[in-house]
Amino acid sequence: MANEQDSSDPLSDLLSTLDRVGEATNQSRPRDAIDRELAGPGRVSDVRSLRDAPEIAAFRTAVVDGLIRADTANRLLRLIDQALTRFLV
Repeated sequence: MANEQDSSDPLSDLLSTLDRVGEATNQSRPRDAIDRELAGPGRVSDVRSLRDAPEIAAFRTAVVDGLIRADTANRLLRLIDQALTRFLV
């Protein structure tokens, strides 16, 4: 897998974009009753960063182990990151 990593890590780039979108969304909208509810104790439905999720670790392992072609995964991740950046950030 010679082209396994380019100058940047597309998965990390995508996760950073998702974090920025989440922060921007939280900061740009008016507060309401839902915010008061969410300010209480944590809930199962809380939005959480995917960066440390076990699914992301499994995805990385699958790419490293060759179960998913690295170039295909990188192209897909870059496409998702570009779309999110263009439309949401």
